[in-house]
Order: sequence, then structure tokens, then C-alpha cells
Amino acid sequence: MPTPSLFPLTRERLWQFSLQHYHTQGVKEACLQLQNNHQGNVNLILLLILLDEYQITLASADQHQLQQALQCSEVLLTQFRDLRRQYKSHLPDTLYRDSLKFELQLEHQQQGDLVKCINSLIVRPRTEQDSPLSHQYCQQLKAEHLCTLFFQNNN
Repeated sequence: MPTPSLFPLTRERLWQFSLQHYHTQGVKEACLQLQNNHQGNVNLILLLILLDEYQITLASADQHQLQQALQCSEVLLTQFRDLRRQYKSHLPDTLYRDSLKFELQLEHQQQGDLVKCINSLIVRPRTEQDSPLSHQYCQQLKAEHLCTLFFQNNN
């Protein structure tokens, strides 16, 4: 069980957790389904999973603030991702790989926005009555079936 020394959360800590968890069996696929089929945000779900691992919860208004923190970067990231996909077959491999690297930089920046926001919020220990934050987000997106995929080796 992790210790409650998560805060203040750093962008690097979230990034390292995300890289590790994303490559857990089934998580990458679940993240992409959440993003592509339910308009979910991969960085947000990964942050919520991290908070769940630390048994942390947030008030609904604070969860909404996290989503608000994504607005500016999400538009840019979505537009870039769509453009990259559109031109994938027309780009040389090196240019396509460079576009993937740039998209990853945008993802990293977006995590910085989330970290800045979460560090300004009041967090509290999750009680038995609180459902995990990642489950609440999946329910909000009508993607409850993905919850188990995010936690095959956790919670």
C-alpha cells in the first residue's frame, strides 16, 4: 500500500506513474477506448487511477475543476492527434515518429496542467462510501465496462 506522501504531486511523478501504468496489460487498450469511443481524457484517467491507488477522493466540484484544467490543452491535443492520424499514410516514417514525439510532449504538458490543478485542491482519504474516482469518471462517460481493465493488477 503506497504511503500518503503523494502531495504535493509533481509532473514528473505523474508522468512516471503514467508511463508505467499505461504499459500494464490491457491498460493501453482501455485508455485508447476511453479516448476514441467515449471522448475521455487519458491523462485525466491516469491521474484518477493514481489518486485511487492512494485511496484519495475529491469533491464533485473539484473533479469538475480538473476537467476544466484540460480545456485549453485538450483542444490543441485533439486537433493535432486528428491531423497526425489523417496524414499518417502520407508522411515519411521519420516525420510520423517526430509527430508522435511532439504529441507526447503535448501530453506531458497537459499532465502539468492537471498537477497544478490537483495541488490547489483539497483532497481527503476515500471512505467505504466513496467510489474510486476513476470509476466515477468512467460512469460519467458511459464507459463502466473499462473500469476493470484499468485495475487488473490494482484495487
